[in-house]
Amino acid sequence: MITRPTTEQLLLDCATELMRGVLPAVSDPNAIVRIYMIEQVLRNAAIRCAHEIRWMRDEIPPIEAFARDVYEAAPNGDVSTLITRLALSDSQALDLDAVVERYQCAGELLSAALETAVLSGLDDLRNTGEHILAARLDRERQVMAGWSPTGR
Repeated sequence: MITRPTTEQLLLDCATELMRGVLPAVSDPNAIVRIYMIEQVLRNAAIRCAHEIRWMRDEIPPIEAFARDVYEAAPNGDVSTLITRLALSDSQALDLDAVVERYQCAGELLSAALETAVLSGLDDLRNTGEHILAARLDRERQVMAGWSPTGR
């Protein structure tokens, strides 16, 4: 019986079974490397599914605030449209599809606002946008834990 029936736990159990139950029976070096790669993907996916809704929701408010500051300093139709679209999205939704849709909208808004800041010479705001972008990329690197599909 699974006492914690979360997707995170199911993935971690699969990774453990792969390493304890399958790996010892494999002798082909290429297959062993693939097993280690699959195990890492399972663990990364477990980390993501345990936290990704919160991570995405946490990243949206600073993006929205940044975009509003950019729009105030340099009004732009694309930024305005995306701010409105984000404001109309369901900020209380917790299902993954709705959060991803809102996060995607925020990503488009970040891109448009950062482009506006750069083209308008708003250096302080450009720096703010670049810090937001760097934080997003840093989290992705942490989740991936250095993994990449080598040889693919």
